[in-house]
Amino acid sequence: MYIIVIHFHHLLKNYHLLYLLSNHLDYKTNCIYFSLSAIIWLVMKMKNKFSLRSIIVIIVLVIVVFVGGMYFGGRSTPAKEEITSTALTQKIRDINELAVSEYDYTKVGKFSNSLKFNGWTVPLTQKSFLITYEGKMKAGVDLSDVQVEKTNNKIIVKTSAVKILSNEIDENSIKVYDETKNIFNQISITDYKTFAKEQKKKVEKEAIKNQFLEKTETKVKKAIKDLIYMTVDQEQYEVEVEVSE
Repeated sequence: MYIIVIHFHHLLKNYHLLYLLSNHLDYKTNCIYFSLSAIIWLVMKMKNKFSLRSIIVIIVLVIVVFVGGMYFGGRSTPAKEEITSTALTQKIRDINELAVSEYDYTKVGKFSNSLKFNGWTVPLTQKSFLITYEGKMKAGVDLSDVQVEKTNNKIIVKTSAVKILSNEIDENSIKVYDETKNIFNQISITDYKTFAKEQKKKVEKEAIKNQFLEKTETKVKKAIKDLIYMTVDQEQYEVEVEVSE
């Protein structure tokens, strides 16, 4: 082993040649050359003072230090992405529709109808049915036209008004009771569709009366703030969300 080390030592002894080579090599290659030279110099100094095992341990430690320095020293710090109102606007618009509230309901409704003639109810033409059903309503905001303004350390997000985004009755939950069979005025599919439409409007009015949209607006503001703070530093920027009436 000492013969090999001495051989490499003589090859790298000419530091002037090593210097000339370094001008034509990249950072990592230079590190390898200088590390190898330092290790060989160290072995030559210690060969008469330490055992072969001790020398190997020291060499391994030196290699670890040099390789670590080469790796971390050669890494460049990534440039921070500039935060612009345009970028933030696009980030929010990509969501398109933000649903933050759900309203589950179970209802019982009655449908009744009779034929009319000149404003008068025709006798023996009444039809009716009783129905139970379950549904789910979602509310939120349309973000396709959101606007973001950034001034100094403040970000202002302007959105359209919160609204009911969907209201669907679960068809599998529908149960019909007391359905009449009138030969003069039979129940049709149109009756069921009309009834479902009226019931949806009724549920929406009930939810709005119970401040469903006001609670939704609070959730919308929080959700948008959380989204913005995933991009910007909360300590550097104040985020304000303005929801249209």
